[in-house]
Amino acid sequence: MRRPTLKRLMLGLVQQTAALLLLVAIAAVLFNSYLAVDTADGTKVYELSPLDAETQFEDSVIFHDLFQSSVSDIIQLMVIKGQMETNGSFDPHKHVDITEFASGKTGGADCPVTAVYELEDLIKWGKYGAEYTDRIMSMSDFVNYFGPIDLESNFRVDADGQLVFVAGGEQTEEQKEAVAQAIEAIPESQRTDRLEDLAFTYIVKESVQDIRVSREDDGTLTVYFPMLVNRYATVDGEKQLTACADNWIEYIALQSNLEMTIQTLSANYEQYQNCNDLYKEDAGNLKYVVRMMTTDGVSRTYTNVSEFENSSDNDITDYFSEYRRYLIYYPDSLEFTGNTGMTEGQIYQYLKEYGYVHPDMTHIWIAVDTNYPVEGDSFYNANVVFQRIVPNIWYLIGGGILLAVLWLLVGIYLTVTAGVAYDEEDEPVLYLNGIDHVWIEFMALLLVVFIYGGRIGYDYLMNVANKVYLSHSEIQGREITRLTAYGVFALYGFCVSMGINVFWYSLIRRIKSHNMWSDSFLHWIVTSFGKAVHFVVSHRNSAISSLIPYNLFLLVNLAGIFGAYLLRGKSALWVLPALGAIVLDGIVGVLRFKQKAEQIDIVEGIRRIRDGEVDYKLDVESLHGDNREMADAVNNIGEGIRKAVSTSMKDEQMKSDLITNVSHDIKTPLTSIINYVDLLKRLKITEEPARSYIEVLDSKSQRLKQLTDDLVEASKISSGNIVLNLEQLNLTELLNQAVGEFSDRMEEKKLQVIFDGNDVAGMIYADSRRMWRIIENLFQNICKYALEGTRVYLEMQVKDGRVIASLKNISDRPMNLKGEELSERFIRGDASRTTEGSGLGLYIAKNLTKAQHGEFQIQLDGDLFKIILDFPEYHKPEEPATEQLKETVSKEV
Repeated sequence: MRRPTLKRLMLGLVQQTAALLLLVAIAAVLFNSYLAVDTADGTKVYELSPLDAETQFEDSVIFHDLFQSSVSDIIQLMVIKGQMETNGSFDPHKHVDITEFASGKTGGADCPVTAVYELEDLIKWGKYGAEYTDRIMSMSDFVNYFGPIDLESNFRVDADGQLVFVAGGEQTEEQKEAVAQAIEAIPESQRTDRLEDLAFTYIVKESVQDIRVSREDDGTLTVYFPMLVNRYATVDGEKQLTACADNWIEYIALQSNLEMTIQTLSANYEQYQNCNDLYKEDAGNLKYVVRMMTTDGVSRTYTNVSEFENSSDNDITDYFSEYRRYLIYYPDSLEFTGNTGMTEGQIYQYLKEYGYVHPDMTHIWIAVDTNYPVEGDSFYNANVVFQRIVPNIWYLIGGGILLAVLWLLVGIYLTVTAGVAYDEEDEPVLYLNGIDHVWIEFMALLLVVFIYGGRIGYDYLMNVANKVYLSHSEIQGREITRLTAYGVFALYGFCVSMGINVFWYSLIRRIKSHNMWSDSFLHWIVTSFGKAVHFVVSHRNSAISSLIPYNLFLLVNLAGIFGAYLLRGKSALWVLPALGAIVLDGIVGVLRFKQKAEQIDIVEGIRRIRDGEVDYKLDVESLHGDNREMADAVNNIGEGIRKAVSTSMKDEQMKSDLITNVSHDIKTPLTSIINYVDLLKRLKITEEPARSYIEVLDSKSQRLKQLTDDLVEASKISSGNIVLNLEQLNLTELLNQAVGEFSDRMEEKKLQVIFDGNDVAGMIYADSRRMWRIIENLFQNICKYALEGTRVYLEMQVKDGRVIASLKNISDRPMNLKGEELSERFIRGDASRTTEGSGLGLYIAKNLTKAQHGEFQIQLDGDLFKIILDFPEYHKPEEPATEQLKETVSKEV
């Protein structure tokens, strides 16, 4: 068998290489599909699309987003500069009114008091973070912390006539009188507690702080109140913020304003540092001028082009209009021009967020120098990466598609030719590899593991891609290069392709060779179970073949009964185990019935073969188990008998043909010999030793003639090639004739013949010539082997419709053979074979007797030799019946 191993290996290598390069192309697309740019808000990542391949960088989404971010940064920077700078420089000692700052930030802060800190202290405070600590005091101390609260000026009477706390304010005379009456109405022992409760309720209601109250063992109330830790003092040297407030409500509002100011200024300071570095003069390719008119009528200009700090608006407009991408916005006159893709609404939203700083008299000029003379800023870096990546993305995608098509085409060819080899005649034959005999379930498990591993590998690759495009990634603690990342992708592609190919081609070979079931774990289980069952059922030991299955059958029935008993009364589920046991009993009963029916068929087949139908065959396809094996054995026995009979018949025919042909070939020269001997005898030669030679030749030739005739006769008898001329015959007369014929020879051996029943009419229906041959052979046998000087007994009788003749004599030598053996061919009583005879006399006599529907028996008792001839007695019927009987006997013969 010729396998295309080398060809498949080469194509497999091509396919794996295509997969490897395909993943490299995918890696190139992934690595080059993202663009990372450093901005004031950190690194921004943009996804590049192949649709951008025909666009310029200034028309791309990346440029527009960078420009919008820059506009937002500049507007925010102007706000921060106003917070951080004095006369265009950072002023760490600048005073910050926290209430005013919070009011500008939130659009209004309901706080009547304030505190002023230095800018530097607030920024440093933000780095540490605002910290709180619980102040613990009694309720009385808490409500009276800023002064006595039982003053009538702190209370009012509401519309329902109830006394409420209002924390100060002007009162009318009527209100004063109503408050005094309401206070007087409170019992003096409860008055203080009642007024403190009203004050505390008001503070808790107006405060959003987490004020907690607990009752001590003596019944007093303790207040836990979170207060800001004052890390820095105000410009007046006041360390405690409570000194700046007159009550808890004011303090809470002031504390909230301070926390907001700290957080905002701290964050703004970081933004201020970032934006100052990014947008300072000659630091980048973006140019800006922002001019604001302050409330005192003085204009303030922020720019990174110092020459325009004092220029007129028209000059600035003319300058910025020369750039390819610019934006000019006058909010006061709603004048907006530009070609950057930004809309007036977007600018307005940016300004609206800082409306408290940017008045309507704010003019904005922003442009980007698209020649990008300054290297290193976001616009320059983005343009460089854009020009390197975008125009080449389609080449990478196209190459990846070609590699995928190549991988697929090679895979299709290898799939079609998988498992196909060629024999010596160049005909296709199927074959399997070693891996194709691995259990299919195990292969499926490996596939699941492979898919899971592929998923993990995919996540790992995406992590690599996400890190590589940021240009500062680390994998397992090592700095990697882009080349290493490509290698990871290539290895992944090779492994995935190889894993797919191994499983897929093995599956195809299995499907083509139809071994999906034979090489499966389930098949192994079923086969092993079947072998175990067959071992138990067909085992010679009845304890294994019968007792174990019977015990299992009983066990299943007991389990069904027990299960039904356990589930009784709970639900209808008790029916299931009982039904299962009933179904099992039914199946076993059907199987036993079928097995018994199959055994009956087998017995019938054995009977028919026994009766001679050796060609009969049992249908083994409808049988099972031991019955099938038994049926195969019966069929084999019938076939063996048929073959044996056929072989035996062929052998007998060949022997008969051989004897007939040889005898015929011998008769011709033997006849010539006998004739010439007879001629020699007629010459009456008396000289010795010629006369003796002639006598020997005469004797031996006559013996050879007799032997030849016996052989021919025996051959015809054994082959059934004889014709009988049946007629009425008196067996007694035939015996008397034989006694007369052989009287001389018997007298020579001094044998005395005693014939009992010589007057019995033993009429039989036989061939007279064949019957004479039988009698002649028997008397010749007596003359040869009877002991000299002994008696020979003949007996004739007719009994029960049978004519029985027996001949008895004493043998002249010991008989060491059985009676049945003496009637076989070439068997002689003279073991030394020194006497004359062919060994066929008794054989011919026996078979001629049987051919005429008689029975021939030989009995030996020591030296007593007895032969019994048994024939049906002949009764002469009416003429038609006689003719019919003759025809019947002739047909049987």
